[in-house]
Amino acid sequence: MSYGELYNVINHAWASLKEIQLIAQCGRKAAENIRDNIKNDIIDSGKKLPEGKTIVVPMKNLLEYLNLDLEYITQMAINEQKFNLANNRTNNYAGISR
Repeated sequence: MSYGELYNVINHAWASLKEIQLIAQCGRKAAENIRDNIKNDIIDSGKKLPEGKTIVVPMKNLLEYLNLDLEYITQMAINEQKFNLANNRTNNYAGISR
């Protein structure tokens, strides 16, 4: 997964199992364990999580749990985008008339 793709995934307020799997590069069972650990930490601190069909955790807590640096990921995504733009610019002189 590139930094740009990672940035697009973490640029949400909440993380479901799918996002946890993508960010942590793990399977479903490991993602469930991560989610449950974060959920238990939040509940133990006296806070509540939204209840619904899909169990979600705050993206901020997931990034802290995985020890990921949001600023670094953001900067690398910007650099990656600049690099891709620079590589896509090619000098095409075929369209220039004499």
